[in-house]
Amino acid sequence: MVFLKWLALILMALVLGSVGVYLMQPSMDEVGIDYENPYQGSYEKKSGDRASVVTVKWFGVSTLLIDDGETQLLIDGYFSRPGLLDVALKRPISPELDTIARVVDRFGMDRVAAVMPVHSHFDHALDSGEVAKFTGALLLGSQSTANIGRSAKLPESQIGIVDVDKIYNFGQFKVTFYASEHAPLGSNSGIDGVISEPFEIPADYTAWQLGQAYSIVIEHPSGVMLVEGSAGFVAGALGDLAVDAVFLGVGGLRDLPRDYQQEYIYEKVVKTNPNNVYIIHHDDMFDTLGKVDQSKLVLSFDSTFAFELQQLVLPANLKQLRYGEAISISR
Repeated sequence: MVFLKWLALILMALVLGSVGVYLMQPSMDEVGIDYENPYQGSYEKKSGDRASVVTVKWFGVSTLLIDDGETQLLIDGYFSRPGLLDVALKRPISPELDTIARVVDRFGMDRVAAVMPVHSHFDHALDSGEVAKFTGALLLGSQSTANIGRSAKLPESQIGIVDVDKIYNFGQFKVTFYASEHAPLGSNSGIDGVISEPFEIPADYTAWQLGQAYSIVIEHPSGVMLVEGSAGFVAGALGDLAVDAVFLGVGGLRDLPRDYQQEYIYEKVVKTNPNNVYIIHHDDMFDTLGKVDQSKLVLSFDSTFAFELQQLVLPANLKQLRYGEAISISR
């Protein structure tokens, strides 16, 4: 009996200790990365037909709405939020149509020319076909992304397959897809293939295979931005490209070797010489849409890693974004 009492006390101490550690994990407000100031202006034009400002709104993971007042571009368009158990137990998942409709309406996504997933995992491309249907936009991505669109019964006229290094024109935007890689994470095992044909939805998360990963460069008279949805790279793929802003995927980056972190930042930030670097894909992708804090189970940042990353991106400023809040991009 004495042994059982001691065992119970030890187990209770372990549980309480684990809960204490969980509760003490830092929020993104506490790691030391400043938030970007919101844009509060309008889409007034400087002259002729040139819009004077480009805004970007972040919706968690690497979904970004880019808008110059005339044309909108949507990176990923992922708004559904399957739960952690749905993925862990391989339960069937599908786009949440009511959620998509609500977000599209609330944020005025009525001029979307293209929906462009950075790759075809569920946390980037699950909703892409349905969002294209809601908005009338072109779904532009890899062959795998095209098959996601076909799985959503998206008309072929709204499906485009990317040619790497080709320039795509949408209003005043010029978009170029460059070859990239997914971050080398253990969680990518089993979903690092291609989607060779359409599939039935709902399906378990492994139906959304990686396909081709891209770095997406968006040029506009008001500024140039690079979107890197995953912390992966192809050395030299961007050439001598220079940009004004980088939206930097950092999911899993904290746990990768220091040499890899340095190479990644060199390829995506040092060589492109932006003014500002905005972190994305650091939030808990299983939390409710609209909540963009990091997971306390798997940290993206603590104060030490935040400081180290700030040093690596210098002289650029490292900043974070708030959900659905517009920031401006300028030269």
